This record gives sequence, structure tokens and C-alpha cells, in this order.
Amino acid sequence: MAMVSCRECGRSVSDGAPSCPNCGVTSPAGQSQLEIRRVSRLTGALIPLAVWVDSNHVGNLGPGKSLTLTVTPGIHRIECQLQQAHNKEGAQEVTVPAGKHLVVTVATSRLNGKPSFTPELA
Repeated sequence: MAMVSCRECGRSVSDGAPSCPNCGVTSPAGQSQLEIRRVSRLTGALIPLAVWVDSNHVGNLGPGKSLTLTVTPGIHRIECQLQQAHNKEGAQEVTVPAGKHLVVTVATSRLNGKPSFTPELA
């Protein structure tokens, strides 16, 4: 976690703090956008990809689709699985910078359906 200036009072605060210890404002580092995109492929195209962020199920992705979430800056864990599987097969921790839009592209392996992740700033 990095230290940033509180958006309200300007004091130093952790970028992952839910509130400023000085002034009490929520999300003192501001908010960021996390977009998760699924690559469109013919193999496995009919099977939805279930997505969790920080252990919360946020939705399902079809091929070529995306989910956009507003998150606090900091480290977030993304987990994905093809819905026919019984456990979360792929996971990636990403750092979302304050006030930025991070796009994570998810591609599933043609052999075993295991997801791979490619994060980049938009």
C-alpha cells in the first residue's frame, strides 16, 4: 500500500484506507475504475466466465463482454472460472492506482479453460 494525500484534508493516508483517520472522509484516496474484459474466442465461447473481486461475486462474462466496477485504489484480487468448473481456477492480484482506470483482460486457455490475466491502464 502506498501513502497518498487525503482528497479532503490533504494529510497523508494509506491508499487502501476506507476512511481518513484525520477528517473521517470515506475513500480518502478517491475512487478508481476496474474493468474486467473477456477475450472473444470460438473455443469455450458458450460457457460463461464467473468473476469474483476480493471474494465477492461480481458477475458473469460472455466472450467479448466486460464488467466495470468502482473500487478504492490499492490491491484487489480477481478470480475467474468457467461456470462448468467447481473451483476458482485462476486468480490475479492487481494494483489499481488512485483516480485511474485499470483494464484487466482475461483469456481462457484453449486446452484446459484456465484463465490468464493481462492488466493495463486505460
